[in-house]
Amino acid sequence: MNLKYLESFLAVVQFGGFREAAKRTGKSQPALSQNIGKLENELGVSLIQRQHKGCSPTDRGRALVPYAESLLRTAKRALALFEGNSLAIAAGSNIGIYLLPPYLRSYRDAHPQEQVELSVHSNPEVARRLCDREVEVAVMEWWDGRPGFIAEPWRREEMVLIVPPDHRWAKKRVIAPEQLRGCSLLGGESGSGTGRILQEHLAGIHPSLRVSAHLGSTEAVKRAVQAGLGISLVLASSVKQEVAAGNLTAIRIADISLEKQLYVVRDKDTPESSPARRFAEHLFG
Repeated sequence: MNLKYLESFLAVVQFGGFREAAKRTGKSQPALSQNIGKLENELGVSLIQRQHKGCSPTDRGRALVPYAESLLRTAKRALALFEGNSLAIAAGSNIGIYLLPPYLRSYRDAHPQEQVELSVHSNPEVARRLCDREVEVAVMEWWDGRPGFIAEPWRREEMVLIVPPDHRWAKKRVIAPEQLRGCSLLGGESGSGTGRILQEHLAGIHPSLRVSAHLGSTEAVKRAVQAGLGISLVLASSVKQEVAAGNLTAIRIADISLEKQLYVVRDKDTPESSPARRFAEHLFG
């Protein structure tokens, strides 16, 4: 597909008509109309409903929008690879919120000429964006060995059980694994790999553990635990402030090292002189 045709199509969809799209993009209305007409001919469908009061996408046009956006993002990243002055990073929510900001700040200070973008998503979405070449570097809580990429172990992060200050375990620093048998846990972000770690390290009691609610994020889990709605397992680094303030209590599991391995993942053919390689080296440095 011709990227210029897709740009014209998205502009008319975004701005609701040819006149406004022409004003915002600097292209003439005839040029926009011609590009979209060629795209419609190529696909053999109508993409835009042309009306006196404006324009709107047809059903086929709406279906094309996410693909067109993805193609343009990928093209932008491909150009950036050769220009060497921009970098797109995707990180799992816990990493992007609690661990990566200081590294990002120091990298920007060291390379002020580069445009660095960080987006935070669920770990499966981070993997998708990397595989679709929408980002050059992914920092994740797991990696499943997909071909074509290099996944380097970055750091291991301890996991702790968090309880509210008035919980019966709040005065303890450590509990025995058996004390967790039959407990209900609050779940956070899906696809973070925590369940796999529990199954690996707490195999004897894992079948008895229940997830009482899936709250979607560690921030939501922390608020729910503070409110006395349950207990949960989270990265220790995500609750440092709450534990220091006395709003939560972090408890370790005796005789078990509950840790999550974090990974820095990039394309195996990433050029040595690229911002992606520089950023990866910065994380390890």
